[in-house]
Amino acid sequence: MNDLNILKNEPYRFKPMLCRNANISLQEAKFLRWLFLAERSNTDIVQTFGMGMAYNLLKQGYVENPLGEKDDANTNLWKLTEEGIVILKSAAGVKS
Repeated sequence: MNDLNILKNEPYRFKPMLCRNANISLQEAKFLRWLFLAERSNTDIVQTFGMGMAYNLLKQGYVENPLGEKDDANTNLWKLTEEGIVILKSAAGVKS
C-alpha cells in the first residue's frame, strides 16, 4: 500500500489495532478519512460527527479551520493538515 487512494473505496474499514498504534480512536480515524475525501463545513460536521471531535483534532493539529473555534459560518471549510495526513496514513496502514 503506497498511498491513501485505498480510502476512496467505499467498503474500506479501519483496523482498530492500527488506529490504536496511531494513537487515535476508530471514530477519529473515520472523521479524518471523511475530511480526506472532501473539505466539510461546520454544518456538515455538526450533522455527521458533532463539533467536539473536530475541536479536539483541531487542538492536536490534525485538522484546520480558517475561523478557529467559531461556529458561525457554513462556508467555514475544515480540512486535514499535513500532520493529519500522516496520522491518517498510520491508521490506514499506508507506508510513507
